[in-house]
Amino acid sequence: MGNTADLIDEIVIQPYWVSIYFEDSCRTSGMLLTSYGLFKTMRFIQSINNRLARELIIDDLTKVHNRRYFYQHAKDAQHSPYVILIIDIDHFKAINDEFGHDVGDVMLKELATKYDNAFTHQNKFARLGGEEFGGYLPTNNMTQACDFSQQLIDLAHTINVQNSRHLTVSIGVAMQTPNEPLDKVVKRADQALYLAKKSGRDRFEIAP
Repeated sequence: MGNTADLIDEIVIQPYWVSIYFEDSCRTSGMLLTSYGLFKTMRFIQSINNRLARELIIDDLTKVHNRRYFYQHAKDAQHSPYVILIIDIDHFKAINDEFGHDVGDVMLKELATKYDNAFTHQNKFARLGGEEFGGYLPTNNMTQACDFSQQLIDLAHTINVQNSRHLTVSIGVAMQTPNEPLDKVVKRADQALYLAKKSGRDRFEIAP
C-alpha cells in the first residue's frame, strides 16, 4: 500500500498528510506484520522440531522412553559399573489371547507408568519392545539392585488383569564388569531373564 501511494504520488499531487502519515503508517504496519509472521513461523518450526525430537525417544504406546533412548543413555553414561535390568511380563501372549490386544495394551501402559514413576534420580526406564522393558541403575551395589528388582515384582502384583489375576514379571539382573561393553551386559541380563522364566517366573535372577 505504501508503494502504491508512492506510485500515485508520481502521477498526481497528493495532500502532504498522505505522504507523511498514510505511507509511513503502511510501511510500519507492513514491517510489524512481517516480523510477527516470521516470529510465528519460527515458533511453529521449533514446535515441530521439538515434537519430532520427542518422538525419537518416546514410545508411542506407553509414553515412556524407548529402546533408542535407553541404549544411547547407557552408552553415554559416565558411571561405571552399572546394573542393567531386563524386565518381561509373564504369559503376556496368553493375556492378549484371552482378553484381547486392547486389554494387553492397557496392561502395558499401566505397568510402564508405575515403573517409570519408580525409577527416580539417575535410574532410567524404557520399553525395549513388545512386553519387554529395560532398567539402567548407576550403582555398584548388587544388594540394592536386587531389592529394587523385588520392589518391581511386587509393584506388578498391584495390577489386576480384568479382575481375574494379578500381573507378574520376570527380571534378569546384570552388573557391568570392568570395561565390559553395554551389549555384553545386556546379553548377560537376557540370559538371567531366561533363567528366571525357566525357574518358574515371577522372580528375578542375577547373571553370573
